[in-house]
Amino acid sequence: MSAVQIIPVVTQAQRAAAYDIRRAVFVAEQGVSEALELDGRDDEAWHLLALQAGRPVGTLRMRVLEAGALAKIERVAVLPEARGLAIGRRLMAAALAKAAADGRSWAKLHAQLQVQEFYAKLGFIAEGARFEEDGIMHVAMRLALQPARTASAC
Repeated sequence: MSAVQIIPVVTQAQRAAAYDIRRAVFVAEQGVSEALELDGRDDEAWHLLALQAGRPVGTLRMRVLEAGALAKIERVAVLPEARGLAIGRRLMAAALAKAAADGRSWAKLHAQLQVQEFYAKLGFIAEGARFEEDGIMHVAMRLALQPARTASAC
């Protein structure tokens, strides 16, 4: 297994790589409409990219909601060939550390039901009724964030 690096997306090439991963996972693999996937909110988000041996294999985005108190984590995607290597967990750890370092009180996400347990293992708690987004069942989940003692998140 090659070393995995989690980096913030800062260049257009990195952003294009993140979009390519999202298209491969959500649009091609899961059948999500491209219009829903590329929803026009990417410019208001902070993005991460996971690199394995320098090759982009995972991504996520995080937006700030509710007057800055809530970080909403979205578009968590890992390419099929890189699954099972804890890349999703590393992406989430970096996003949660960034949210806490930035003073967010809560993290929220909409988990597809098949990965709800993944987020539960990270401490997220399901809230509310299940709902459908583009033909895929989801549940809202929330995690209280501890204030960061250091500002090192990527």
